Amino acid sequence: MKLTEIQVDPRLTLEPSDDRRHALRAESVARESIPYMVVLPDEKLAAFVYTWVGGDSKAGSACCIFGPGAGSNAVFEIRDGIEVPRDADFDDWKVGDVHVRQGKPLEVVDVVYNGDRVGFEMHFEGTHPAYNYAGHRDGCPSAVADNRFEQSGLITGALRLDGRRMPFETTGHRDHSWGTRDWAAVQHWKWFQGQAGADLSVHFFEIHVAGRTYLRGYVYKEGHMAEVTSVQVDFEHDADLSHRSMTAIVADDAGRTTKVSGRTFALYPFHVSPTTVLNEAGMTVEFDGKPGVGWLEMCWPRIYVEHMAQRNG
Repeated sequence: MKLTEIQVDPRLTLEPSDDRRHALRAESVARESIPYMVVLPDEKLAAFVYTWVGGDSKAGSACCIFGPGAGSNAVFEIRDGIEVPRDADFDDWKVGDVHVRQGKPLEVVDVVYNGDRVGFEMHFEGTHPAYNYAGHRDGCPSAVADNRFEQSGLITGALRLDGRRMPFETTGHRDHSWGTRDWAAVQHWKWFQGQAGADLSVHFFEIHVAGRTYLRGYVYKEGHMAEVTSVQVDFEHDADLSHRSMTAIVADDAGRTTKVSGRTFALYPFHVSPTTVLNEAGMTVEFDGKPGVGWLEMCWPRIYVEHMAQRNG
């Protein structure tokens, strides 16, 4: 189905310029970032490429491949603090070992990462309109971004790990945020994205900041993309809060309910800042019984994870 044929409230869509680089404030928490994700259960691997730039125009890139297929330890490569021109844009973005080339805005992008041990190639074509956080009646939660979008798509490409090349043709996901990213302000979040083929995609982001809960997200199915109105999440976890399974009942403003059930097969604790750990999990998922793939990220204060591990260990 063409993106223009999908039923969606116009407030949830974006301008083509939002797929490009934005002007950021000159402050320490100003940040623009884009991750690209793939989940490969048959290879027992999940992977992401991540690129970012701050308000000081210093940028970075990273690639992580994790899961049993990568051995006992994840492979994580990163380069940071690279000064880029103020007019460098994401239509042809080269930072460290990553090269991003955007085609038609909000629809097509090509990503290549060529590192020492790992490589990542992805051609991405969106299967639904990018979801606009600012379109929510209360806007985008200010601790995580001035604005951001989420989009799933069809992806083709390959991973490289220690000389072994693994082609894929599946579904994947990207997001793009710009503005404030105040890791220390976040008490907790649950960020999920998943797909069952090209015709079904679910995303929700439940964020806890200063005692308040914020919920954003969408359900795309039956040719209609609708905004999430509520989510009930239950999950199982280890002593260190690494999540092993998840069930969620997701309601949207089209009056639909979607049951999401996922089981972790690949997990990576991403120590994204001195204050915060993101537990990243590649999952096999069912959406109302339809098989697919997904990714559940849970954000925790590092001191809290350490306390709970000692308490429950």
